[in-house]
Amino acid sequence: MTQNVALPALYDRMIERGIVDLEPWELLRGAEQAHRLKHLVETFPEWPLNPFAHRSDNDDVACWTGENVVVVDDYDVVRDANEAAVRHQPAEYHSMDEWLIVAIRDFIEFD
Repeated sequence: MTQNVALPALYDRMIERGIVDLEPWELLRGAEQAHRLKHLVETFPEWPLNPFAHRSDNDDVACWTGENVVVVDDYDVVRDANEAAVRHQPAEYHSMDEWLIVAIRDFIEFD
């Protein structure tokens, strides 16, 4: 399954305006985004995820599902009895706007 869910327009707008580094969050672009997407496809083949940001202080990746944003740690994966990756998301947001507000709060509090 390919995971080509288009990102919301807010993602492009953030890049156009230079809002790409909200430490600890950083928007993914280019080769880095392609690498994370490839890893997500391998890890969660049945889950449509499009990574768009990652945290610099851990392995969390913010992903667009086509409907909402989920934050996953794609390197700390729990497997079920059949060795399939178990979907676990430490956070979920109803829109990219909602995720951005939380990312700004993280930016304010991060030190």
